[in-house]
Amino acid sequence: MATANSNSFDVRVNVPTPLAVAAAGMAPGSWATFNCNYSTVTLGALIGVGGGKRCTEYADKMVWDSGRRQIYFTGGGHGQDEKTIVYNDDTNTWTDLGRPPWFSVNPNSAVHGYQHNAFEGNTQYYLQFGTWNVRTRDVTQGNASWSSVSGPPAGGYATGALEWFPTYSGGSLVVVQGSGQGTGEVWRRTGGSWTRISGNTPMGDYHNFGVYSPVRNMMYFGGGNDDASVGDGRPNKVHTLSNTGTITERANCPARLTVARAISTVDPTTGNLVTITSDKVVRIYNPDTNTWSTGTAPPPGFWSGTIYSEGEVQGIVAAPVYDYGVTMFITIGGPAIYLRKGG
Repeated sequence: MATANSNSFDVRVNVPTPLAVAAAGMAPGSWATFNCNYSTVTLGALIGVGGGKRCTEYADKMVWDSGRRQIYFTGGGHGQDEKTIVYNDDTNTWTDLGRPPWFSVNPNSAVHGYQHNAFEGNTQYYLQFGTWNVRTRDVTQGNASWSSVSGPPAGGYATGALEWFPTYSGGSLVVVQGSGQGTGEVWRRTGGSWTRISGNTPMGDYHNFGVYSPVRNMMYFGGGNDDASVGDGRPNKVHTLSNTGTITERANCPARLTVARAISTVDPTTGNLVTITSDKVVRIYNPDTNTWSTGTAPPPGFWSGTIYSEGEVQGIVAAPVYDYGVTMFITIGGPAIYLRKGG
């Protein structure tokens, strides 16, 4: 059976949690708002980091812990605070764990989450912006348990994707990072050492995505920002990485997949790549046919509006919840929580 984040699927549609009940009542491809409890009283306070900023800005990816049925996210605002937030399915509650121990206020510093969160076993991984430090947190020990492991010996600074690939060499951390001139690097960490899988894969320069599909047992990656010196649509590029290390270029997305202007996630039922871009279009990539199709758009309240100049999906983060076949989104326009049913 396929695994999600190295934990076996645990379909619990009969467990009477609010999330399970909501998911069971949704039709494939449909959307719904979802009410949660918050340790901070409101969702706005949960994601707020001061100065009108949110911990979810310049990010689009949270991670689901199937064993504990929890969601984890670490990120921060530009020149503002950085924090970790956790969702617990048993209590239907989001909790603000506060700032990580390495944080120090710098008004010129970006501490965004991008796609830098990953998870396996008991460990939340977080690739710290501006460094190649991969921070680690024992999720059973709260916010005080952060440590670190070495990051890849890559150039520049981290503004791409970190993902856990459970079936690649017995389990590997994978980093996707644009490296300039419209190319990108893909690195994997196995047994404590990093190996570069590819150093010349077409994609944008930064704000790249990389998401693992347990249903397909492959990783989708690519996207990124424009490179003015190239200008040939590389932010539209999509590739897949197999569990044997094979990289395959796929059909370009019709829209640019840069983290600030797109949400790139995985459909928890089909395993297809789902993208939602600032043109308010849901696009779905099927690797079997190497084609793109459009899906049902979310309700009007989903969009970010004019809160950020980058557009309608800036600041929205997503986590596929494989146990229930839905994807949970934190949006900032309300703010609100939305669910999309897979299929």
